[in-house]
Amino acid sequence: MTTPTSGSAIREILSRKTLPVFSAFFFWSFGTGGLWLVRPLFAYEIGGTFFLVALISSASAMPRVIIGPITGYLTDRFGRRPFVVIGAALHIAALTGDFFVQEYWQFLVFEVVAGTGIAVYMTSANVLMADATRTGTRGRAVAARQVSNRIGNFAGPVVAGLIAATFGLRWVFLFIAVTKFMVILVTLFLIKETREPATPKPANQPGQRASRMPDLSMFKSKTFLSLALGTVALGLVNGGTGVFRTLFPPQAEAIAGLSALQIGNLIAVAGLAGLLSSVPTGMAVDRWGRKRPLLLGLLATALGTYFMAITGDLSSALLAVVVFGLAESLGQGSLQVYAMDQAPADRRGAFLGMWLLFTNIGQITGPLVIGSIADAYGFKTGFLVVVVALIAAAAVMAMLGRDTRTEARAQESRPDS
Repeated sequence: MTTPTSGSAIREILSRKTLPVFSAFFFWSFGTGGLWLVRPLFAYEIGGTFFLVALISSASAMPRVIIGPITGYLTDRFGRRPFVVIGAALHIAALTGDFFVQEYWQFLVFEVVAGTGIAVYMTSANVLMADATRTGTRGRAVAARQVSNRIGNFAGPVVAGLIAATFGLRWVFLFIAVTKFMVILVTLFLIKETREPATPKPANQPGQRASRMPDLSMFKSKTFLSLALGTVALGLVNGGTGVFRTLFPPQAEAIAGLSALQIGNLIAVAGLAGLLSSVPTGMAVDRWGRKRPLLLGLLATALGTYFMAITGDLSSALLAVVVFGLAESLGQGSLQVYAMDQAPADRRGAFLGMWLLFTNIGQITGPLVIGSIADAYGFKTGFLVVVVALIAAAAVMAMLGRDTRTEARAQESRPDS
């Protein structure tokens, strides 16, 4: 199998097939960046405690435990594009409801609906991205996706902060709904279906009964175990419902005395730091493999989380978001490539749907546990629990994880793959 030159790799990554996919990811993350600002602040405004802020984030993540794996299996059967559209439409409906809510329980219900839509979208979009990439350039392709995400993550909180300062927090929900509508338009008119026809299964031998149980052999390995544990650990802190975007905004407001506009700018700075590290991460993952960058990402995320624990003013908050942004891009980017490498081509949706389950487990348990600890013992103790979990996951990855780049290349080079 030949290694692509730099020019051919760039043409492969930035092709007619992938550019619309990257634009859809941009619009989604543009709105999501605003959501990272408005959801915790709005929940704190109508709920009044850090635990109720955490409960909102966990409620958003809870449907994903069931919906993500189911969506993965369905994308293998019916295709990826329909579920991208369904996920975005469900999120639009929830965001419109958020604009009108007056009580905490109403916001909680709509966030469950939003979480369902996010689960459908994230699973189908990740499978679609895996379809559009191959092992030799996958790190850089995921980095290009990360760049489109990070540009949205950088701009979204800034725009949301301006809207919140000018019109009020709830108007940010309508801005986010518009960005999700753009995702639907791009998917319907610019993105082609990427699911390949299923390979016919061999007929059963006479007297042999067909198994009705799903094939779970792809999950029975030490490599997948290390992937799952690393995913849970990063899920505790990363993503829209991780503790950074759930508890850092109210922490910065209540303890450091920062305004909504300042917090929005800090979240944007984290996005900018992640943007700057995205391309180097992709190059490192393609050149040196998946395991070493992932290990470094876990440990760097632990460091960024420690700086969150000791945040007390604007300067310390700035240090925390810069380190965290750099680390998040490194950890999340290498983790996604590591997962895509392990996914069998004919069961890619099922595999990635199950992998996202572990992300959701972290995002559900993290805010609830850390929010409860923060209310009882303070933010510092809560964030230090996450630091320990990240270091433990890095230790398991170092001992059990194998680099998947060589194995995935061998699978791609087979004539029947």
